Amino acid sequence: MQNRRLSRRQFLAGTGLMGAGLVVAACAPKAAPAPTAAPAAPTAAPAATAAPAATAAPAVVKGAKAGLAPGMIGGPTGFPGCEHYQYPADSPAGRAILALQALPKDKKPEKLVMMLPSGADGHWTVPFPTDSAPTTQQVFEEETGIKLEIVGVDQDNQTTKIIQDTTTKAAGYDLYSMWLPDKGTLYEAGALLALDDFIGQFNPEWEKYYTGGEQTMRQFNYYAGKAVLVDFDGDYQSWCYRTDLFEDPQNMKDFKAKYGWELQWPETWEQLDQIAEFFNRPDQNLLGCTDLRNPVWQQVNFYQRFCCMADPYQMLFDPNTAKPLIDSPAGIETVQWMTDSLKWHSKDALSWGWPEQYANWAAGGAAMSACYPNVTKFQDNKNNPDSKIVGKMKTGLVPGKIINGKLIRRGTWWPNIAQAVSTQTKYPEAAYLTLQWGNSAQMFGWMVGNPAGFYDPFQTTDWTDPTVVASYHPYQVENLQNTIKHSVPCINMSGNNDYVIALDNEIQSVYTGKKTAAQAVKDAATEWEKITDRIGRDKQILALQKESVSWSTVTDTPTIKS
Repeated sequence: MQNRRLSRRQFLAGTGLMGAGLVVAACAPKAAPAPTAAPAAPTAAPAATAAPAATAAPAVVKGAKAGLAPGMIGGPTGFPGCEHYQYPADSPAGRAILALQALPKDKKPEKLVMMLPSGADGHWTVPFPTDSAPTTQQVFEEETGIKLEIVGVDQDNQTTKIIQDTTTKAAGYDLYSMWLPDKGTLYEAGALLALDDFIGQFNPEWEKYYTGGEQTMRQFNYYAGKAVLVDFDGDYQSWCYRTDLFEDPQNMKDFKAKYGWELQWPETWEQLDQIAEFFNRPDQNLLGCTDLRNPVWQQVNFYQRFCCMADPYQMLFDPNTAKPLIDSPAGIETVQWMTDSLKWHSKDALSWGWPEQYANWAAGGAAMSACYPNVTKFQDNKNNPDSKIVGKMKTGLVPGKIINGKLIRRGTWWPNIAQAVSTQTKYPEAAYLTLQWGNSAQMFGWMVGNPAGFYDPFQTTDWTDPTVVASYHPYQVENLQNTIKHSVPCINMSGNNDYVIALDNEIQSVYTGKKTAAQAVKDAATEWEKITDRIGRDKQILALQKESVSWSTVTDTPTIKS
């Protein structure tokens, strides 16, 4: 990658948004460092077995603290609306906090050490929604009597630090943080503790609270059939468009005269291309579409374009053999489209990352783009003096392909901040319960609304939280829920970054005219086979088969006649 080392905090400071109190959610994080070769894997993807029945919350309850609403046993207090984030005993947060309070002395630590990337730590350490309100960290320590020591790390070094902590047996952390796609690599390296027993005992109810239910729960928190982490982020790709351009009467008239259908958000990639062509006016400083094409970051656009090429989806690997499926007509079409569509992008598209993309969008420099969920929070914001498109944008569902009369649309997420329990912790139960508490509907809702970090919403209760709705906007709240239900996972099995870089290198060679799309996907598939053989084919088959139950099968009926 070129010089893409600008952190989210630096970007926010540069745009003036930190000063405006808008240090907002997931401005796409940096790509995770390429992992060291990971360990080895299996076949056939049986549906997950039901979790054991949850045990009842412990009967012993500490005296209720002041400021709690009737029936609530914990949560933040001391600010208007705080009762929205409080919880009863029989809830994921309630069960977790009561279990933490009831831990016997030999299982209850004086302190838990939690790794967090700088940029996400503010969700835990900064008061919200007022300076006099408590922090998440303070609420946890007050209710459990356990000190939570938060250690900030560079977001790009999380995986490296975890591998070092594991291989050296330093045991420096009880709780790790990571980019979610690294879960396979880290689990196979022996770093992440399987959480299934704790899940069965304390019942986090992810299938109830995660938008998309079981599908999302499996995409996020599971690897090879085991629960290995807890997701704290929703980095779903969000397609956006300019309403001032789309709803302009002259544009509408001219577009219909040229293409024969009404100008509107497209349903298919072919329609997207026509709109991009129509609005691409570089002489007027207007680009047709600016979805990313730079190394690593472009992977999300490959997935979205490729995975809609079959009914109900096109997989990247055959789950029965782990053989790559990109050396195919679908792979060739995808890479050719990514190359051909560069003509609607900046001449510097191969080096543009999200900082350039976001700056261009705020300046009114594009008609369409594919960004991260917080694009609406940043750019459609009256407190952002640098944005020229406030009140002039909307978001739409990812385009797709019509196959057998069905409209197949496949969104995706990447990279998502997640947390996991270290295999070296002396207090695994306490560490897990901390994650269940923080990931609960009430506590996560409070944290994701806090603009001091980059978590993005994804839980069902987020969509009715007044802070989330106000900052992301109702149109984005609706679109994100729809996107999640149409989504498939990114590559997240062991060796994930090796696969991504191998494909990246080949796609870039097509952009620069060194290879044809057909040769590039053939060569990428050859490299993928080498990676699979090195890691262990059986291991990858198991991971693929277990994950296959999480791929969206939602299809739609096309409505646009073009």
